[in-house]
Amino acid sequence: MKKILLMLCLLVALKGMAQEEIAFNNAAWQATLDQAAKENKLVFLDCYTSWCSPCKWMEKNVFNVPAVYNYYNQHFINTKLDMEKGEGIELRSKYNVQSFPTYLFINSKGEVIHRTGSRMSVEEFLEEAHMATDPDRSMSSLTARYNAGERSVPFLLNYYMAVNRSDRRTAEKIGEEISTKINDADLNSPLGWKVIKNIARSGDDRLGKYYLANQVQFTSYAGQEEREALTDRLISSTLYPKIYAGDEKGFFEGLQHFKLSKSPGRQKQAVMLEAEWYQQQGNAKAYVKLTDAAMKGVLKADAEKLSFLARRLNGKREADPKTAAFLPQAYKMAKKAAALEPEEYSIQSTFGWVCLTMKKKEEGLTAARKARKLADAETSKIQKLAQGLVDELEKL
Repeated sequence: MKKILLMLCLLVALKGMAQEEIAFNNAAWQATLDQAAKENKLVFLDCYTSWCSPCKWMEKNVFNVPAVYNYYNQHFINTKLDMEKGEGIELRSKYNVQSFPTYLFINSKGEVIHRTGSRMSVEEFLEEAHMATDPDRSMSSLTARYNAGERSVPFLLNYYMAVNRSDRRTAEKIGEEISTKINDADLNSPLGWKVIKNIARSGDDRLGKYYLANQVQFTSYAGQEEREALTDRLISSTLYPKIYAGDEKGFFEGLQHFKLSKSPGRQKQAVMLEAEWYQQQGNAKAYVKLTDAAMKGVLKADAEKLSFLARRLNGKREADPKTAAFLPQAYKMAKKAAALEPEEYSIQSTFGWVCLTMKKKEEGLTAARKARKLADAETSKIQKLAQGLVDELEKL
């Protein structure tokens, strides 16, 4: 009897564990719509593919969060379909699914009420669900009101938020309307903060300029961390065009915001921006001096950023004298990154590609084979790329 009770408890526990995620059904599409009609709910359709890395990331990091699966399981009939197999092929065409993941909220008649997609945080993913279930904020409702001529700023902002992840062209158009329509008095308000936070793109556009010139007035609308993050994003976005235009004076003046800061995050961003400047200018000597100091300082334990810099230098791996001067430093940074994070696929892969470019076969093969092994936990597309790297190095 004790064994039977133990087994029953185990089965209950396993069942509970299995439900600690969004509960996707396995029914045919029409049966799913029928169930939605019966329960008076929307269908949440996860449009994915077997090779989609962001899809897998969402499964591992968002779908299994209690706040998420509790809300989705309560409010939707959840289903997921591979867009390259079975009914997914037809639905991909019917609903014009062009990127993955795409998330559709569909009524029992098969009509899309709300549409979104891409990798998101828990908060962002929940907000999309809230919009889908809110008649005043769902994409279909807002589109109808927009086409009927509604143009108030609060309405336009809701519409922008509803389409931003699924229709960037429409979102850009709405963002321009908001930027033109909202006056300075309204910018100094909670609504103005929300507009600027979501629509400002750099310190050179109207909204970004206003915010950077009037940061103090926003202290009552947002916390310091959120405001500083926006400031950093706007200034960074302003500096990149200066890099590519070769505006040395404008770039280094703006760089001081990051370079003179005591914040480690801003100091790292200063290195990343300055490294990009020297790379674009072809100044290998200054680049090496900067990144050598960073490897002993702010980036000494940051494998991700070191690997990113190495990847940027390795580029297209073409025989280019301008690029070649940087390659020894790419090798140095990629090797350090691989030592810091030996179990990270992208970092081992980057080191392998740099070694391939520099024809360092043995080191490259060690990294590439490690990357190939780590790729088994990734998508089939990643596995194919990892095997391709191994094959290329073996040819050396």
